[in-house]
Amino acid sequence: MNESMGAIVYDNGDQEIAYQGGGVWRSAGGSSAVMVSPPEFHYREATLTLPLVTVAGEESIDGRAVISRNTSQAYFPNRSLDKNFTNPLERSAVEVTVQSDYYRAWGTFFEQRTTGNVTYDHSNDRVTVDLITPLQATDVNSAAASLAASGTFRVTGSAQSTCRADTYTDSYNSTGTSSGYCSQAPGNEGDVVYGNDIDISSGSGGDNFYGSLVSGGTVKVGNGGGKPDVGGDINYTTACQPSVADCQSRITAPSGTVNQVDGVPKRGALDYLVRRTVEEADDTNSNGATSAIAGDSLDYGAASPSDEVTLGPGNYYLDRIDASGKEIYFDTTSGNITLSVHEYVHLADSDIEVLGDGVVFVYVEGSGPQTEDLYLDKDSEITNAGDDATQLRVFGQANFTGRIGSGGGGSDPAKYVGVIYAPPGNGGTGDVNLDFGEVYGGLVTGTTTVNKGSIHYDEALREKQTLTRGDDVVRVTYLHISANRVNVTDG
Repeated sequence: MNESMGAIVYDNGDQEIAYQGGGVWRSAGGSSAVMVSPPEFHYREATLTLPLVTVAGEESIDGRAVISRNTSQAYFPNRSLDKNFTNPLERSAVEVTVQSDYYRAWGTFFEQRTTGNVTYDHSNDRVTVDLITPLQATDVNSAAASLAASGTFRVTGSAQSTCRADTYTDSYNSTGTSSGYCSQAPGNEGDVVYGNDIDISSGSGGDNFYGSLVSGGTVKVGNGGGKPDVGGDINYTTACQPSVADCQSRITAPSGTVNQVDGVPKRGALDYLVRRTVEEADDTNSNGATSAIAGDSLDYGAASPSDEVTLGPGNYYLDRIDASGKEIYFDTTSGNITLSVHEYVHLADSDIEVLGDGVVFVYVEGSGPQTEDLYLDKDSEITNAGDDATQLRVFGQANFTGRIGSGGGGSDPAKYVGVIYAPPGNGGTGDVNLDFGEVYGGLVTGTTTVNKGSIHYDEALREKQTLTRGDDVVRVTYLHISANRVNVTDG
């Protein structure tokens, strides 16, 4: 649905009062607008009702105004417009964007009256609220993905793989075995799926992709020798550059093809879920039940040796994890661990190891002035037995930033075993950089840059829901959308 709302505006000097979208808005002296009465936008118990009122007519009126009904149009549900326009929604994303002189006040209304993810485009006077259906679709089915129009993937340097010929992406399977990635034959499921462009043209020859490339924009490959090959299909939406023939020449799989597709699926950001989880943990947590935490910080002095600390099952809150030369153990032998971090997780020459068979859920709010929300230098690791990526799940907001490794060589590359799940949603600016580091598991983030690194997809993640708190996520199941048009003329 794309409708021009129009407005009835009363202008008196520096005072302006407007009727728009069924609501009344006021601004004065160039200040931001405020809401006087709410618009026709109702979000209650997973149902969004939007009987939008639009205004058209004469440019100006004097004295009396005559308001008359024009037409009405039902948009949703409406099978005559589209056979899929039916309730209830399943695995869908709903975006409501308002472009208006009063967009800031609209945004405040969305923030106060919904639990959606609200983003602003100030240069275009726009605000968008994202509402998503219950997050059944939080599976990680590729080595790296953005699943949003803003996400890009690019290679700027060489691959980094510890125990076999260098590969940018490939796969393994941790299911039912304690043998990790290095003990298995490399798999071909290292897909890269991004809503915007995928650029591998600056990659190195011999450092290849063992999987398919799927782009909602343009795929750019190198032509000639000394460039990466692709061991699957290349799927593009806008273009394959320098040419389709060049893209085909980079494919090494006997049945691999170059195809034009109609975009990639989208997923909503987790901003609301992450913020609420961290806020709730700040109020109610298990910190007092362990000597490993003093206040809202890990207490290494309570352990022996003093450079180690162990957390058992529970729901914990920390201001940050900022470890240098430390060993941190998450012991899930008797249950899962949920860890809410207000600021960031930074490891310098430090290791985190997950023990037992349980799962560690880490929610990183990313508050504060830090450069990265998740950072591992080249001598740090987050690991477990068997490289089981299902055991660690890090969740971030749309602007989540991460760096795996810190450049250079001669030291051990950073190793991250787990999932990073931080979809950028509508316009998020998140990014993850691999700079002398390896990921064993999968990424769902914004922009991903590989300067020196590799991503080994754990096939155990396939069809497994990474997020298990579906009932707590922003959700919309029923839509009732219409446009009701009126004319305003001089009386």
